[in-house]
Amino acid sequence: MTDKLQMMIVDDEPANCKLLEIALASKYETITCRSGQECLDQLEKHQPAIILLDVMMPGLNGYEVCSRIKENEQTAHIPIVFVSALDTLDDRLSGYNAGGDDYIGKPVDLSILLKKIDLIITNQQSKQQLESDVEEMQSGFMSALNAGEEFGQVTHFVEQCLQAQNYEQLFHAIFESMSTFNLNTAAQIRYNNQIITLNSDGEDSPLEKELILKAQFNGQILEFGSRIFISFAHFSLLIKNSPSENPERIERLKEHLVAIAKVCNHRVKSISTENNLQSHKDIASLFQETTLSLETLNSNLETHIKKAVSISQNMGHKVVDEASFPCLSEAQRKELMTIVNHSSNQCKELSKELSTLMNEHHAIKSTLQQIIQQINTSLSKS
Repeated sequence: MTDKLQMMIVDDEPANCKLLEIALASKYETITCRSGQECLDQLEKHQPAIILLDVMMPGLNGYEVCSRIKENEQTAHIPIVFVSALDTLDDRLSGYNAGGDDYIGKPVDLSILLKKIDLIITNQQSKQQLESDVEEMQSGFMSALNAGEEFGQVTHFVEQCLQAQNYEQLFHAIFESMSTFNLNTAAQIRYNNQIITLNSDGEDSPLEKELILKAQFNGQILEFGSRIFISFAHFSLLIKNSPSENPERIERLKEHLVAIAKVCNHRVKSISTENNLQSHKDIASLFQETTLSLETLNSNLETHIKKAVSISQNMGHKVVDEASFPCLSEAQRKELMTIVNHSSNQCKELSKELSTLMNEHHAIKSTLQQIIQQINTSLSKS
């Protein structure tokens, strides 16, 4: 017996199977199938953690196998990763429509595949903990709401959206609103090179992220099967269970959803702007404090320099005054005067150095003031 999780590899090419077996051997136990039918037969005896499924195979292709697995209540929970040389958007959409959880193109980058497997297992474990809640949400699919009720839901969402202070609160408002429409959704925010994708289960699905990124270039609304894409510059919404059996409600829903997505798109921009303004305020406050500190430092330094010059000058005068002390002999007077003259010369040199330092200090102060002025000007413009 082994504690390793089972991985099922389905590919009609022996070389591909062997490559994946070697890559997975250290962490997983592998089961290899050479056809789609063999995979379905093996699932009657095994429950693998993940199925790595090729698309182009004799007999049943990968999409057909995936659909059958997802239609079977005993196997529908098993995550499926398509591993295929077919790598266009249409191919990925076909895989997603069939129920796939992720898609990786051939030739396989093994490091990426292992990371995707780890992510799917982590998400699957989290999903199992929430399974009862998810089943309750799925079973709670309500009958069609009338237009007045739906309009009220949109109005309520706009209020929540305007109150959202960050992206996390905005996602919460989106999914809460979508749940009132009984829609299972995924949403994506794109701003300042940041991409955040979440679905209504609280998960970040790699395949959903890829699909939304690619579909955003196909127009504001894109429909395929029971799924609808609504996309703007900074926000996209993916509806995963649109009521295709009710065309009238779909058209009504699309109007509401476009309005919701448009509001979200504007709110994404305004949240970013508000965050930037707060950052500017914080920076301005910091520089104000820095300016005050520099001015205090300037004042203290100037005072100390003046004191040093005064002390050096007074010291020379004091020594000269004391040099006339009457109890000294002529030889002692001459020796003392020599010392006084030497000290006086040193004091003069020190005075010159202090004067030079004062000039340099003024130059530094002037430069700092110019820098502070430039920073304050830039901040006021921004």
